[in-house]
Amino acid sequence: MRCECCHAEIPEYSAICLQCRNVVPYNIKGFMNTKQIQSIMRLLVSEHCDRIEDTQQLVGVVADMLPNYDEERILLIKVFSAGLMDHFLNESDRRTAVSNARDFLVKDLELQENEVEFVLAVVTYMLKMRYISKLIVRERSRANEQTEQKAAPVPIDLKVYRKVDALIHRLSRKIIVKEGFTKIDNYCFDGFGIVRNISLPQTLLAIGEYAFTDCKNLVEIDIPPSVKKIDKGAFNACVSLKRIRLPDGLLEIGDNTFLCCSDLETLVIPDSVSGFGENAFSGCESLKKLVVPQNVKFINKNAFAYCPNLVVYCHENSYVHKYCMQKKIKFKTQAAGTQLPGYDTKEEETT
Repeated sequence: MRCECCHAEIPEYSAICLQCRNVVPYNIKGFMNTKQIQSIMRLLVSEHCDRIEDTQQLVGVVADMLPNYDEERILLIKVFSAGLMDHFLNESDRRTAVSNARDFLVKDLELQENEVEFVLAVVTYMLKMRYISKLIVRERSRANEQTEQKAAPVPIDLKVYRKVDALIHRLSRKIIVKEGFTKIDNYCFDGFGIVRNISLPQTLLAIGEYAFTDCKNLVEIDIPPSVKKIDKGAFNACVSLKRIRLPDGLLEIGDNTFLCCSDLETLVIPDSVSGFGENAFSGCESLKKLVVPQNVKFINKNAFAYCPNLVVYCHENSYVHKYCMQKKIKFKTQAAGTQLPGYDTKEEETT
């Protein structure tokens, strides 16, 4: 790798160019894509410098430029949506800006230490501010490299279940997707109005956009624990859906995911989820109990539109609690650190 400023060769695990002393991309513990994200975000500034002061535009550009980095994209969108850039753009002193930003990430957003360091490393590099994290990954042992190679993740698109595969089940009430498939394709079961129950394989990693939209008679579905990504609109207009179990490890509830699921009454959100997108639960007229963990740090303003019976179960003084108070949504709270209803059995309680 060469320095972007002086083009000198940089030692593999160095965070500083030995020639010009500028900070170069480096990885943070737990975020082994930090280098790539840093470079992309600096490119963002060079191409869209006029947008970084507008939170909405910045979030939109980040979503467009980081389509292949789900965890990092979601985290950055969350902190930018919460107003992180104000701490950098409104403070001329670098040390003060970083200190204020760290306090904001820890105290207000309650991020983990490595999440805080990842965000600071990316934003400071993006803004060409000198900052080197204490959690920098400087080297890996040969044994770790071999372990990582053996444990390389299975590509999501390894074996996609496409609409042409689903067509033979169009008139079926119960559908079983065979083991081996890793993704349900976009619009795969769109408009399958007869199906009532769908069994998904344990090899499944992702569900595509609007995959089950308008399955008007779909009553229940269990999402396998292997699934980490459910794209927008996946269950849009599933008006008979009463029961769905979401897997631990799911990162977000995207735009329109449960839009107009008017029969859905109760849902437990996994601890791994960090945010709800636009219209995520809009039109869920029967939804009366939504259990939301304190890890959720971003909720779109229209996420719960037209949910007249909704009661949100959350932790006291969490982001979710404050959101409900602001939006005048009914809620029930428990003390931080206690277990919310539904997480002991992973079943959707209906009390």
